[in-house]
Amino acid sequence: SRWTRWVSRWTRWVSRWTRWASRWTRWASRWTSCMSRWTRYVSSYTRWVSRWTSWVGRRTNCMSRWTRRVSRWTRWASRWTRYVSRCTSCRSRSVSRWTR
Repeated sequence: SRWTRWVSRWTRWVSRWTRWASRWTRWASRWTSCMSRWTRYVSSYTRWVSRWTSWVGRRTNCMSRWTRRVSRWTRWASRWTRYVSRCTSCRSRSVSRWTR
């Protein structure tokens, strides 16, 4: 009868819709899981980059300080050498005057 046919169609439609909803839910679940994994990966990568940048920054600071110290020490050594050189030449002149 018409009623039976209508119920049968309606049941088939509900069954299809349920299968489609089930597939969509599974797909959404997989996608969410994948996105969660990807987010964790990006987060850990960002933390790693941040640590590395911080480490490089500290090393650069340290090297910069060390370079400044070496530069100061070199300048000081250069001045001291010039001073000693002048002193030595001055003494040698005065000694040569006295020995004439």
